Amino acid sequence: MSKLQLWKQRFFYGSTDLAGNLIWQIVGLYLLFYYTTVMGISPAFVGTLFLVVRFIDAFDGVVYGFLIDHTHSKYGKSRPYFLWFGIPLGILTMALFFNPSFGGNKTFQLVWISVVYTLFSLVYSGANTPITAILPSLTKDPDERTNLASARMVMTNIGTAVIGAISLPMVAFLGGKNAERGWSIWGVIIGALIIVLFLGAFANLREQETEETPDGPEIKSHLSVKESLKGAAKNKPWVILSLSFILLQTFWVMRLQVAVYYLTYVYKRTDLVGLFNGLVICAVIGNISIPFLSKFMKHKSVMVLAMLTFAVGEAMMAFNSVPLLFAGNVISLIAMGAAFSIAFVMIADTVEYSRSELHIDEPGILSSVPMVGAKLGMGFGGALAGWILAWGGFDAAAKVQSAHAQTAIGTAFIWLPVIFAVLIAVILRAYKLDEDEVASAKAAKDSADKAAQTKLQND
Repeated sequence: MSKLQLWKQRFFYGSTDLAGNLIWQIVGLYLLFYYTTVMGISPAFVGTLFLVVRFIDAFDGVVYGFLIDHTHSKYGKSRPYFLWFGIPLGILTMALFFNPSFGGNKTFQLVWISVVYTLFSLVYSGANTPITAILPSLTKDPDERTNLASARMVMTNIGTAVIGAISLPMVAFLGGKNAERGWSIWGVIIGALIIVLFLGAFANLREQETEETPDGPEIKSHLSVKESLKGAAKNKPWVILSLSFILLQTFWVMRLQVAVYYLTYVYKRTDLVGLFNGLVICAVIGNISIPFLSKFMKHKSVMVLAMLTFAVGEAMMAFNSVPLLFAGNVISLIAMGAAFSIAFVMIADTVEYSRSELHIDEPGILSSVPMVGAKLGMGFGGALAGWILAWGGFDAAAKVQSAHAQTAIGTAFIWLPVIFAVLIAVILRAYKLDEDEVASAKAAKDSADKAAQTKLQND
């Protein structure tokens, strides 16, 4: 593959996660704020809604993963899902911020919000599960997989930075004094962009078919749901990584959703929200560091380092100092950029481990980790954020929050994420997969397969 083709593949692969994260970041950063302050819905209801929907769709990523493993089309296994679900996701993004008043009937409005949010969550999984599932089939080169994962997160964080920085100004520009109208128009713009990005990825990405092994243990594929889950459970590194990813998404979603409250009610600096959220562009530094760090450190070690660095940066923001607030945010974001990038590489490692060591080829099921983690994280993180705000006595109508409410906001924004990050670092001590050994075993196996294939042709 030429350099131009490599960069084209990296761009369009990255565009898939850029598309998904345009709405994911708006939901993470502003949906709780939008529901509580613009729509006037209680934070307790919103937090409960987030959690209930997670019980409905928490494991739909596994279902989509299973469907991907059993999909046979001329476009491949994963690629068709960008077409099938990219367009509905864009439409539901528009609907998410279009909330009719129903003549002032609050019950109808709450039902509408609940239905749209539930459908959005289900479709989001269908569009995003194949992003991770397609990675092992885009290239057989482990280093290029790392480059693809890095490119994916670079584009994601560039988009996220733009969304974080300009969403509130754009809403104000588009809606004037009518914030609800501004959010509705902004939702239409983002939804249309999501559709364009997913269609571009569908048109330009290509999957490589897995070569059959002439000799050696039979590779099992197209398993039943029960067999797939049993096979995944035997993959201990995957199990540990799954738990870590759920915790990672939980504290990250919680932090995202409470950030605007922290700056608005603790620092009392709403003018800093756009700049603070826009600094997510710094996560790109963490993204692009992964190909370099992975040459000198094990993937697990990179993740542990990222979690501990995040905890340090997060703790810095507890002090009543704007310079420390921004310095800590930059450190935390760089660490999270590295964490998410290496996490996707580690998932690809577990997929290869399953194939080479367990002789099971089910990349869809195994690659559903990010989606399951994201959904559970959104549920647990969103619920914790809403409940902690309610526990602290947060009052959306009050311009100044009580000391108890400010403590609750600080707990959700800083201290719980710190605790979760340290917990992940501890859990990963049990992660024993050595990607170098897996790569060496795969290289030896590929060499033996090629020799066997040559012998068959000569015979």
